Amino acid sequence: MKTYRVGVLGCGQIAQIMHLPYLHDLPGWKIHSLCDLSAEVVSKVAEKYGIDPDHCYTDYDQFLKDGELDVVLICSKDHCEPAVKAAQAGKHIFVEKPFGFNRKQAQAMVDAAKLAGVKLMVGYMKRYDTGFEELQKLVQEMEDISLVRFHDYGGSFAYTREVYDVLSGSDVDPSVFAEGKQQCNSAMLEEIGEDRAQLLPAYSLLLGVFCHDAILMRHLFGNNLEVLFTDVYGGFANSVLKAGNTRIIVESGLVMARHNWDEYIEIYSPKKNVRLEFPWPYLKNAPSLLKISDHVPGSTMVRESVISTSFEEAYRREWQHFYRCLEEDRQPLTNGEDAFEDIALLSKIIKTVKAGV
Repeated sequence: MKTYRVGVLGCGQIAQIMHLPYLHDLPGWKIHSLCDLSAEVVSKVAEKYGIDPDHCYTDYDQFLKDGELDVVLICSKDHCEPAVKAAQAGKHIFVEKPFGFNRKQAQAMVDAAKLAGVKLMVGYMKRYDTGFEELQKLVQEMEDISLVRFHDYGGSFAYTREVYDVLSGSDVDPSVFAEGKQQCNSAMLEEIGEDRAQLLPAYSLLLGVFCHDAILMRHLFGNNLEVLFTDVYGGFANSVLKAGNTRIIVESGLVMARHNWDEYIEIYSPKKNVRLEFPWPYLKNAPSLLKISDHVPGSTMVRESVISTSFEEAYRREWQHFYRCLEEDRQPLTNGEDAFEDIALLSKIIKTVKAGV
């Protein structure tokens, strides 16, 4: 079995909690190198996973020069420049969401990977959730779907460090993070327009949280989605979309005062309603719950079923999928060209807001 050597760019929470443990444990992968702005973090993570100190970097240009490196996992805040440079260096790429802050960035990453002939996969773990796969099967069987609701109200991540041992550092000047945030904001404004700067919090939330739902929406109902209406208030966004005769309600927000995750997909039809509830995304091996409401055949009795779909971890499954794609020379399910459609859809949603709101 071939082993791919992975370099991790950005060694923060998502890398430490989810990606690094699975890369360490799964056959076919080896953590080869680390790169982060913080030398302290790199040193601590390297010690935990036994990484050669010569394979530890704070400069990703030097990090990418390693000829032994096969795959780059990008968990940094800004993805575009590192992904383009990784492609130019001939490395396969696994990039965390959002897939760019605007369509220009997303297209640049797609073009770079295509030109270099490398695989590019976007980390939409919910697409690999067994609950969503079961929901897909049910939706294909449902007739006359009238209404769909995508509800995603994220909560506080403050207790993450109480659950996991997240390694951190204090050696990076805060001005570096401030500059990075400004660059990200500028990239988002390039997409929505300087005259809509007041919508920046809502667009940022859509990119950071609702992008996971955007891909699920498209993979259920196609790319030809018409945005009828969008209203924003603060960082919250509510939209109405249309897919054929089906109306899709989008409810996206972040409620930092509470410590729970409120995310579900609900689909209504004359004979059956289904609802998929997602767990807190950092809770490992927690199954999504699939709830089905219908009738007992041949009777007037209502039947409520709850399926605890699987203890398989979606983050683990996406790395298994990426391995098969590399071995079989095929495009990932969540490839760059597909993820571009999410940026385009979220941009369309925020641009539907009436001027002056």
